Amino acid sequence: MRGRLVFGVGTLAVVLAVGSCKDEVGLTSIPPAPERFVAFLNGAQVETPVATPALGQAVFTVSGASLIYRIDLSNIDNVTLAHIHTGAAGVSGGVIQNLYVPPLPAKGLDFSGTLIEDTVDVVDAVLAQMRNGTAYVNIHTNDGVAPPNTGPGDMVGGEIRGQIFRLP
Repeated sequence: MRGRLVFGVGTLAVVLAVGSCKDEVGLTSIPPAPERFVAFLNGAQVETPVATPALGQAVFTVSGASLIYRIDLSNIDNVTLAHIHTGAAGVSGGVIQNLYVPPLPAKGLDFSGTLIEDTVDVVDAVLAQMRNGTAYVNIHTNDGVAPPNTGPGDMVGGEIRGQIFRLP
């Protein structure tokens, strides 16, 4: 009887040890739920507000180290770039993630629709900025005619912008 008890306790210890080892290397753990973020873009949110009919929305899903995103725009001309920048609302900051960069074709005049839908690997520093509300999406435009920044369709510093916030 004592032999069976020792064998049973020993077997249980081995099962628990194996189970905990699997969990440490991620074989039995459940991956975290994807995080979702959104930014609503308009000219009023640019550091120096821009009077423009352009509007946009950027939707992000973080799954592991991947950032899956889609940017939809309306009534915008000559889109040349889209980035995630670091910065609180109303404050300009540096680019921390490219979202739309040539050689993708510019969308032309009076564009409305999906600018880009893509997936990129993202670093923890970008996610930290997104999670704490100090990141924004900026959409740049350029008509290619000097001088720059003459109005809608030609705002090289950014025509529309929106803070990124996490969805519950």
